[in-house]
Amino acid sequence: MEQLVRQAVAVGDSPHELARSIAAQLAAPDLRIVFVFADWQLDAPELAHALHRALAPARIVGGTSIGLIGPARAPGLAVVALGLYGDWLRVGVGTARDLTSSALTRSREAMATAAAELGTTLELLVPQRHVGVTFVDGTSGHGEVFCIGSAAAAPQIRMVGSGMSAELSTLATPHKPYVFVDGAALQDTAVVALLDSALRMHPLRSSHMVATAARVVVTGSTGRMIHELDGKPALSRLREIARQLANDDDPELRSTSYAFARIIDGIPYVRSVMAFVGEQIQIASAVEVGHVLRVMQPGDLIGTTRKDLAAAVAAVGGTLAALLVFSCIGRHWEAAASGLDDELARAYATHGALGCQSFGEQSGMLLVNHTLTGLAIGMP
Repeated sequence: MEQLVRQAVAVGDSPHELARSIAAQLAAPDLRIVFVFADWQLDAPELAHALHRALAPARIVGGTSIGLIGPARAPGLAVVALGLYGDWLRVGVGTARDLTSSALTRSREAMATAAAELGTTLELLVPQRHVGVTFVDGTSGHGEVFCIGSAAAAPQIRMVGSGMSAELSTLATPHKPYVFVDGAALQDTAVVALLDSALRMHPLRSSHMVATAARVVVTGSTGRMIHELDGKPALSRLREIARQLANDDDPELRSTSYAFARIIDGIPYVRSVMAFVGEQIQIASAVEVGHVLRVMQPGDLIGTTRKDLAAAVAAVGGTLAALLVFSCIGRHWEAAASGLDDELARAYATHGALGCQSFGEQSGMLLVNHTLTGLAIGMP
């Protein structure tokens, strides 16, 4: 059987050496696309350029991340990559630059460009063959609009993706992550790769957060900062709810203890709590005044992840060719706080998952948090 997929990992701090190592592991005449994820501390523009020189004409998409998921490696700055090979796959790529200008328009234009590269139009994409995989600057503030625009451009197909990430040096001035596309490392940008596959593809979505009985109304917010809930200072109101849920006058309240979700058609779309800033609650995706949110608590992180990964494998016929994953940083903060880091890593490694820790995940038209999204590809 021809080679369908290869994984690669390289460790070091020289972009050119890292690119040469990745290319040595992946280069082949029938290489179609490389999904690449790099430690945020590396020189991203140099790395993107070097990878393109080494692996073109294969398409290269991905970006930087605060944490990588992939083959076991020694400590240090690293790059992980997934290469897909062969005539079973065709790829179209579109780029939405300068999201600040018009994220909605640019996201649709990127989708149209990707479809044109496949020799078709958005209206002719079919769910049996096509899936969109997206990468967006997770600190741009326009991820929500990009998700709406890209998915609405071709609502008949499934879209999954990742908000690329970097260390949060401060909540007010985080480091900016980069998105990679064909030799460029860009900020305030999103990229979509449309895959036309003869093999089965299954978009994955897994969330272990459990809805409580508590609901709140956002009565004061600015972007991703909630000022008021139910007409009260946001943190004070959350503390009231925590005391009621825990039946405890002084329950421990950490940012990983609770989350919020909008319930749409019975499905919770989760917003992670990132930090408490005085009486304000900073969340990972924007909400608007008037939104009704359900208060969420962590459920079985490991058990739910294992179950949903196994279901994705079954959906593509029981044997994986590749598993691309985007795992919210909130999941990893929670795992660290609960001592479950190693178990979560083993759950991903069981299926050979490769990907990154993300700042928000695309699931259809919505940007969600505290969620695992990705794409399972089956064997012939």
